[in-house]
Amino acid sequence: MMMVDLFPPPQDRNVGSDSVRPTPRDDPAPQHGKDVDGPKIWPFPHHLAEVGVQFLSRWAGPMALVGALLLIGWWLFR
Repeated sequence: MMMVDLFPPPQDRNVGSDSVRPTPRDDPAPQHGKDVDGPKIWPFPHHLAEVGVQFLSRWAGPMALVGALLLIGWWLFR
């Protein structure tokens, strides 16, 4: 029984061709800050939103714990 090569070795189609395709370029990332002028996608700076999220996430756990303890205390002592 003879084995068939299902995946032949890759071959360059443009061998000998001098035309080189340019490297694709990514779009520049939008800059946000005090020194950037022009339209913005979101008028609120993302670093301030990140500070707010960090503040809320820092205090969400302790507040949930206090709330749970208050509910348990109210349930036990009512």
